[in-house]
Amino acid sequence: MQLELLLGGLLMIVAIFIIISIIIYAIFLGIALGFVNGTNRELGTTFVTALGMALLGWIPLLGCVISWYLIKTRHGVGWGGAIVAWLLCMIISAIAFFVILLLIPGGLAILFGALMPTTFTFP
Repeated sequence: MQLELLLGGLLMIVAIFIIISIIIYAIFLGIALGFVNGTNRELGTTFVTALGMALLGWIPLLGCVISWYLIKTRHGVGWGGAIVAWLLCMIISAIAFFVILLLIPGGLAILFGALMPTTFTFP
């Protein structure tokens, strides 16, 4: 009984994290589409695009092309605009990650590896 509750709770936490990450990715995709003059930049539309990209983007060698095609067809941009929007979304995500990391106490030390030992002492 306890194990089922634990596994159910863990599964729910994983599902919530996946949904939140897709929502955050949809927000970043909407921002990136603004730079390439994409249409349908509402949160619902970009959420559906981000969900499709999350489901199909893991396919080896075709994931990027499928993601670009989804952006191209759903948001009215060309292939170049889709690639630029996809790259901008990755860049915006990386910048947001580093900003959040810097806001965490000790985040700068984690970022630059200051917590790793730099000297070796002989026994």
